[in-house]
Amino acid sequence: MDQTLNDALLAACSTGNLDEVNRLIEQGADVNCKNGDGRTGLMRASKRGYEEIVKKLIEHGVDVRARDKNNDTALMGAAKHGYRGICQMLLDAGCEVNSHDNNGRTALMRAAFQGELAVVECLVEAGADMNAYDAKGRTALMEAVTAFKVDVIHYLLAKGADVNRRDNEGCTCLMRACYGGYTDLAIFLLNRGADKSVKDNAGRTALEYVRNNDSELIELLK
Repeated sequence: MDQTLNDALLAACSTGNLDEVNRLIEQGADVNCKNGDGRTGLMRASKRGYEEIVKKLIEHGVDVRARDKNNDTALMGAAKHGYRGICQMLLDAGCEVNSHDNNGRTALMRAAFQGELAVVECLVEAGADMNAYDAKGRTALMEAVTAFKVDVIHYLLAKGADVNRRDNEGCTCLMRACYGGYTDLAIFLLNRGADKSVKDNAGRTALEYVRNNDSELIELLK
């Protein structure tokens, strides 16, 4: 296999040059070639939103499940950057919706942290596990709470995400909201079943996470 062609294909996928991608594939470039970090042209095109290139690579049999050295997939890159159309194409082509990287993070966790509601919806509809957790025990809902992505929080809870899940430190979404000073969000979580009596690994409840002396929230948490 001509490495020069493969390197050129990777570059064309990175820059969004569809004509060059077509030319290189016709000349025999390997659509599954990787760089030194294990990244493919599909991964590069997906994270940059080059939908037509993604479509072309899929048409030519690219491995949509390929992983790089960090176990990242093309779906994870597209999800993080909010490209729902690409996510749907990858899922339709057989990409695994619940695959996780070396840190246990899934495409759903990445989209939730970035507040990419359309992608979150796409992934959940495709069977993403809302209660999957990463190496730190954090779920997509926790990521959305940490980043204060309210629309995503509402959606995940409406779909049945576990509001009382505890991470490796015993911290819950309610505790995160209290620590972040997100009073309205904390109240919302309480109304959606968050348990204020839960204690973290150090024996602290959500009340002890409140930092802004919010009298309304403190009263609700007592």
